[in-house]
Amino acid sequence: MLAFINWARTTHGITRLTWLDKRADELATEYLTAHVVADRSAYTVQTERAALRLFFGNWSLAASVSIPRRTRSTITRSRGPVGHDRHFQPAHWQAHIRFAQACGLRRAELRDLRVRDVYTAEDGTLFVHVKNGKGGKAREVPVLPDHEEDVLAVVQGRAPHEKVFDHIPKHMDVHSYRRDSAQRRYLHHTAGKALPPVGGRLKQKDYDPAAAQQVSWALGHNRLDVVLRHYLR
Repeated sequence: MLAFINWARTTHGITRLTWLDKRADELATEYLTAHVVADRSAYTVQTERAALRLFFGNWSLAASVSIPRRTRSTITRSRGPVGHDRHFQPAHWQAHIRFAQACGLRRAELRDLRVRDVYTAEDGTLFVHVKNGKGGKAREVPVLPDHEEDVLAVVQGRAPHEKVFDHIPKHMDVHSYRRDSAQRRYLHHTAGKALPPVGGRLKQKDYDPAAAQQVSWALGHNRLDVVLRHYLR
């Protein structure tokens, strides 16, 4: 929702929620249509529309937007197929996958997460609070920019004490989504520069230390070499 509100303010000069509410259907239709034209994933656009409908309490909002039909061929993963893939159908767990990609949490961290742990800071940044990470350490994980809707769509309108996910599938490859999240975060902090080269020993000139450190903090890793070796290459 934050991305939509910011878009409405920037594009149409709307600075009050009452104004936004009056033009909700018109603006939501324009916003989602632009994402369809930009060839954003059908899963993302559907999630965005669901979040907007929940926020405005209007289940027919932006009904005129024609979202491309989802197909198995459009589902991508950050790794190649593995033996247990036949036991896990990504199409059935898109909310879980997109949430995991948006923040890069471990399996246990996703399992224990409560709705109240997702919050917006004063500067508008959406965070996920991890109460008990590796070694019992807490941390605040910024949600990846432009992925806020994937997180908000899961928690909006729910009681603070509820678990975000009632169940994390046994064969859901959480590590691959965590790795994908780490790489997207690194690229965000380097303004889209290439990931560190694969193979051989890394030299400091081969990567951006500040961006790698941001990724390390978000993942809850103390060792930068582990992040570089197992997440960014």
